[in-house]
This record gives sequence, structure tokens and C-alpha cells, in this order.
Amino acid sequence: MADDENTDEKQPRQFEETTDMASADEMQEMLDETTPFPRHSTNDSVTNTIERWDDNVSDDEVTPIPQTGLHLASLRDRAASGFVDLLLLGYLYWVALFGYNQLLWHEMLRPFPSGKHAIIFNGLFLLACYLYFFISEGIFFTTLGKFFTRLSVYSTAGEPASLLAVALRNLIRPIDYILLILPTWILMEKLPRRQRLGDFLSRTVVMKQSPSSQVRIPVSGRTSSGTLRILSGIPDFAAALAWMAGIALFIDYQRPIFSFFIILLLPVFYLLWHLVWECLFQTTLGQWIFGLKIAKEEGAPIGFSEALLRALFSLFDTNPLGWVSCFLSAKNQKPSDVIAGTVVVHAKRTWHPIIGVVVSLLLIATVWFAGMVNPRNYLTPFFKMDFLSKIFTIRVGGGTALSATKGLFVKRFSFLLADRKTPRPSAEFKPGETIYFSFDVTGFAVRNNEAWIQEDLTVRYPDNAIGFKQETIVDFHQLLKEPEIPLEIVNTLALPPNAQPGHYTLVLVLHDRFSDKHLTEQRTFLVSP
Repeated sequence: MADDENTDEKQPRQFEETTDMASADEMQEMLDETTPFPRHSTNDSVTNTIERWDDNVSDDEVTPIPQTGLHLASLRDRAASGFVDLLLLGYLYWVALFGYNQLLWHEMLRPFPSGKHAIIFNGLFLLACYLYFFISEGIFFTTLGKFFTRLSVYSTAGEPASLLAVALRNLIRPIDYILLILPTWILMEKLPRRQRLGDFLSRTVVMKQSPSSQVRIPVSGRTSSGTLRILSGIPDFAAALAWMAGIALFIDYQRPIFSFFIILLLPVFYLLWHLVWECLFQTTLGQWIFGLKIAKEEGAPIGFSEALLRALFSLFDTNPLGWVSCFLSAKNQKPSDVIAGTVVVHAKRTWHPIIGVVVSLLLIATVWFAGMVNPRNYLTPFFKMDFLSKIFTIRVGGGTALSATKGLFVKRFSFLLADRKTPRPSAEFKPGETIYFSFDVTGFAVRNNEAWIQEDLTVRYPDNAIGFKQETIVDFHQLLKEPEIPLEIVNTLALPPNAQPGHYTLVLVLHDRFSDKHLTEQRTFLVSP
């Protein structure tokens, strides 16, 4: 009984000690610094982030946020969501550009629009960008980037942002992007509500919805050593390299649009590799092998924002400066860890990443198997990257079409049927068959609306021996009605009845006599028995 009485006497004293740590005014001041929402009570039990409702607390004693787990988005989350949105719009720009070229000129591979077309196209695209943000935030209160990072747009009163506020904050967005380096980030860092200029003027804030409960792992004293970080990075680098190299096998200069988008999407494939592993398993292939796990600095599981920032800045890890940082930092953090706010710690292995290992190996093997089917991949002698110069083309004055490298281009090469117009479905022929093929030539010089193009043709057998060679098989020297339109050349080639099966190579050599420029192109076709 005495012990019980002592216990009862101690409990009030303990409660008094904890409540005396901060006065009501001091507590209110701290809350005002961490939340933009007005509070209806100065009661000490009010918290910034509401994780659960307490039946004993009245509605007047809680912050007026209808959702649970809401708090101001960090700069890391804002940066990650912004990167995803800009990446999406960047890819949409190329899709829109090719669609614009196809709609107006029925040709995707054209120079960038110039003059009035440049104003029209870029103006329409900027309008589309504004509509993307306005519709996404006005209807769903989020964008694709904000969705992945669990962010939403609210008013400073704690309610979903109005259409007028969304329209205003996105109208100011170009100014925020122009001032991105200093003023925008300074505002977001110094203002208590982390607002950019558009947020400040429209009275909006960006909030993050966090999981109601997260299992944290111990971090103190369990961070991985720098040696283990480097050793675990070796299998990670090898796996990512194998994945990217397999994707690159699909690049084919005879499919320039497809190959161009493969090159454009290589960064996305790289990011996906890291995002899937780190978001699903909270580790990587190499880290799982060495019994390591990724966590936030406070021990919570990492989310999309942390995984994305780690992947984006991992390039800074693979250099001597990154290795030195890993050894000298207090928590053995690489530059990407410092930016993402993560650490790598020792943790017990689980069986779930085994699924990731099996799927990753199968995926890499499948990509390599499919990529090797391409007869013009980078492991063959027929690999070329000249299609890039065909896409990045500019127009110069005087009706002359020149590339960025001032040379000839071959576009839209295709094998034709006997009517010499319809593209042939495949480049496979029989002995004795007649081959028709055509291509467009651009980038040639024009003098007084006149062009002079010559073509030499060589055919190599499967054993690389020369089976046919003729110089000046085409000699085009005449006036052009429209000098900016590509010049179409059609060739005819008869296979001998005893042609041996295998892959034959067409070698085209073009000469621009006015500019003294030359171009060599190679195409392959198959002769089957």
C-alpha cells in the first residue's frame, strides 16, 4: 500500500514536470512555425500532424485539417515532384513536335520549326503545359509528379485550393522557373510555409500525405562502413549496366524514330531500375547480398522522393569524390544519401528481395535476347548513329537545306513492291527477284533553285565480297520547283537466279557536287533459298 501511495504521489509530480517544459504561448509559437493552418486552441495536446483522432479531444482543440497525416511538403519532395513533371513534359514536347511535323508536312523527321511555325508550335505547347498543371491541380489537386510523391495543393486555410488560386499559382509558374536558381529556392526555404512566389500570391501551400504508421529501424551505430558500400555497389553497377546495355541493343538506324525515342527513354529506364528496387524492397541487389538496407536518417522507410533523388544524384557517387565522401562522412553517406536524407544500415535479410533478384535476371536475359535479334545492333559492324543528325536539322537562308553538321542526309529508306510506291513489308527476297528501293535526300546545296546529286551503288555478298559496283548510277542535275522538299531517288536491282542465301549489304555513296559534300549509307537485305 505504501508503494501504491508513493506511486500515486509520483505520477502528479511527473506530469507537472513535463507540462512545465513549455508554456502555452511557447508551444503555440512552435506550432505556428511548423504549420500554416490557423488553430482554434492553445491547448498543449494539439499537434502539427494529426495521426489519429482522440475521442476525448473536442473538435475545437485540433487543427482543422480533414485528412490525417498531413504536413508541409519538404524541399526534397517539391524537387522530386517537379522533376517528374518536367520530365513528362519534356517527352511530350518531342511527341508533339513529331505530330506537328506529320500533320503539316506529312514527315516526322524534319528540322525544328522556324519563323512563324516556331512561334505557333512553342506557343501551343506552352499553353498545353499550363493546361496540364491547371487541370491536374484544379480537378485532382495534384499532378503526376505530386501524385508519386504524395503531395497535394491546399489553401492556407487548410481547404483544397480553389480554381482561381490554382489558375494564379500556375500563371506565375514560368517566373518561378526563370528565377529557379536563387529567388525561388530562397523563398521556399525561408518562408514558414515553404511557398514559391506563385504559392505566396495565390495563398496556397503544398502538403504531403504521410502513412499513418511507419515501422522504423534502429539507425544509430548500425550504419554501413564505406568499404561495404563500395563492395555492394559493384553488383549494383553491373546489373544496371547489363540492363541499360540490353535496352540499347534495340537502337537501329533504319528505324530512326523508334531508335531516337529509345535513346530519349534511356534515363527513364535507368531511373526505373533504381526506383523499383528501392521503393519495393528498401534495398538494392548489392546491398541485399551484404545484408544492408536503405532508410531515412531517422530510421523510417524511404519513399518515392528519396529513391528518385538517390537515383538522380547517384552519378556523383561513382567518382573519387563520392568514394571519399562515403569514407569521411559521419554516417558513411555518399552525395546522393546526403541530398536524399538517407543512410544505409545493417539489417536482417528478408526473402522478399529474392523475388526481385529472379525477376531482374529474367528481365535482363529477355531484353538481351530480344535485342540481339536486331541485325544492326551496336555489337554488329552495321551499327550507326547517323539518324541523330537527321533529326537535329536546321534551315538556312537562300532555300538551302543544311544539317547541323552541314552534310547530306538519307531519310525514309524503304524497299518497295513492283509498283515502286508501296513499301515492302520485309527486306527478304528470293534469287532472281528484282529489288526496288527508294530514299529521300536532304541537306543538299541549292544554287538558283538547282541541285546536283550523284549516286554510286555497291552490293556486297554475305562473305563481304563485292558482287556489284556502279558509279554515277544516278546523276540528278536539274531545276527544283520547291527546293525545300526532299529529293526522292528510286533504284532498281536484279538479283541473279543463283544468288547465294544470306545477308547482302547495299552501299550507297552520295555526292553533292555544289557543296562537295559526300555521304555513305549502308542497308542490308536478306536472300532466302
